Amino acid sequence: MRRLTVLLTLLGAACGRGFGGPQTPVPQSVNAALEQFLTAVKANDLSRMGALWGTHRGPASQWMKSAELRQRLTVIQKYLDHAGYRIVEGPLAVPSRNDLRTYRVDLQRGGCNQVVPIDVIRTRSGGWLVYDVHLESAGNPAARCRPAGSGTRQ
Repeated sequence: MRRLTVLLTLLGAACGRGFGGPQTPVPQSVNAALEQFLTAVKANDLSRMGALWGTHRGPASQWMKSAELRQRLTVIQKYLDHAGYRIVEGPLAVPSRNDLRTYRVDLQRGGCNQVVPIDVIRTRSGGWLVYDVHLESAGNPAARCRPAGSGTRQ
């Protein structure tokens, strides 16, 4: 009996994808998906981020290979790391996409603020997940904050 338990445990580990562990239900509200994701980013909780980031198919932690997921989430976490945030706008409907909502989020980090669009998608099962974090708008996380100015360089 003990051999069977060990064999089933090993088989389950070999067949698993993503970060494994118990699957938590996806948030049922668009606001909760965004808030929980940003909380996980701040806490550097890659496992929770993987359960809150995905597509209409569901959380990336359920279908993406673990190594690739970890790499992507590490980059997302670095770009979106923040001391606090404020929702500037949203959730806004996305034209011709009933399953998407978009936010503009003001991330407070390192003495400056950066406004980043973040899209949230409805899953096939009806919950909501963060879908696109628009890293191109997040600015370089390693760069110093730019001082406020007129926009012209000297």
